Amino acid sequence: MITKLLNISERVNLAFHALGYIAAAGDENISAKQMAADIQVSETYLSKVLQVLVRNGYLVSKRGSGGGHVLGKRPQEITVYDIYMLFEGPLPDNSCLFDHQYCDEAACMFHGVTAKVRRIMEKEFREITVARLMKNYERRI
Repeated sequence: MITKLLNISERVNLAFHALGYIAAAGDENISAKQMAADIQVSETYLSKVLQVLVRNGYLVSKRGSGGGHVLGKRPQEITVYDIYMLFEGPLPDNSCLFDHQYCDEAACMFHGVTAKVRRIMEKEFREITVARLMKNYERRI
């Protein structure tokens, strides 16, 4: 699974999907219950992820009947990098794939590899926006 290879947590992965889903719905309020059923995840877990996105201005939450979530920013303004940073903080710096205390950084062949992967990930994450993610959901909603 690519998320394991890139070390993307389940909550970050869920945040990406939720934002794409909500963006594809346009101005329609999307309830956590509806979204959880559609993308087949726990409503409780999804709600926790959505709360973080609301607190940080990426979503707006409306209560009551007909309530739900809409984007708090334009989809072109939200990058995958923004969301990754929100939940996980900076991408790991040069490190050994084995992450052992006895690793000699100067002699480790993996430090250079992980540095390259980090640079590529950061560049790509900065270029992918929610506008692009929502295209995955436009045909489904």
